[in-house]
Amino acid sequence: MIQEIKEFNRRFVENKEYERFATSKYPDKKIAIVTCMDTRLIELLPAALGFRNGDVKIIKNAGGTIVNPFDSTMRSILVAVYELGVNEIMVIGL
Repeated sequence: MIQEIKEFNRRFVENKEYERFATSKYPDKKIAIVTCMDTRLIELLPAALGFRNGDVKIIKNAGGTIVNPFDSTMRSILVAVYELGVNEIMVIGL
């Protein structure tokens, strides 16, 4: 499986397919979303909400939870707010 992934990536880079994903690190819509890492949401969530690459910061973890004020999810939210200009937070459970 790893060999297939590497071969796909080689062609992806060779054909410069990454260019259509070019954006800055700052979310255009100034929103961060905390949600579950469920694989069904990878394409579904942005499509269902009308978001494109670069629009929002999506923070995923098991269950889409914030369990204490010092966990990695909270650190990611703080970086999004204080360094990346996010001014709205959405929590979307599954």
